[in-house]
Amino acid sequence: MDSSTFHDSSGNAVLSALPNLWGSIQVVRICIIKNNISNPVSLVTRHPDYKTIHRRLGHISDEAMRYVSDNVEGAEKICFPNKKHVCHSCTLGKLHQCSFPENPKYSSETLGLIHSDLLELPTLSYSKYEWVITFLDNYSFYCRVVFLRKKSDAAEAIKAVFRLWSNTTSYSVKCLHTNNEGEYMTSELQSFLCKQGIVHEISTPHVYCKGTSRVTLSHY
Repeated sequence: MDSSTFHDSSGNAVLSALPNLWGSIQVVRICIIKNNISNPVSLVTRHPDYKTIHRRLGHISDEAMRYVSDNVEGAEKICFPNKKHVCHSCTLGKLHQCSFPENPKYSSETLGLIHSDLLELPTLSYSKYEWVITFLDNYSFYCRVVFLRKKSDAAEAIKAVFRLWSNTTSYSVKCLHTNNEGEYMTSELQSFLCKQGIVHEISTPHVYCKGTSRVTLSHY
């Protein structure tokens, strides 16, 4: 790959940039060729456009842009538009998600609806557990947590817990609610749920509007 050289207003080379590949990531190696100026100097294009400078400086506020313009040697005065500029990227970054309304509907019986979610622990435990799977009864709010060494052990954990409840109580699981990520969609688990007559409800991944996240988020 060819390198690029940047020059100052006098034509002197001051910066060299060489693109390179690091695995699947493209990186740019930068080398300062000449820097005899002690104060910060702007190397941006002359007569900068407001929108261009706003993007180059990481979508900073107008107040911060005025500070840069007044305190960086060589930076020309930025012409701010008379009408407030609405940046599409800034607008998207400031959007927030409204709270979901509380669902007044709950299961009418124990183990009638079980919420489950799988969470990777931030630190490997002393016993080498890396994952945790949670079960929350929608009726009684009884919670059970099972630690896993591998994510692929989720299906066996679900089957073990459901069999334990079926053998030790007079109730059995009627419905399992999860997201549709891979750990809950294996053919092994789907076959088990079908044989046990358990309905599997799924929600959109990463949308925490259901009961599954009420347990897992508390781990943080």
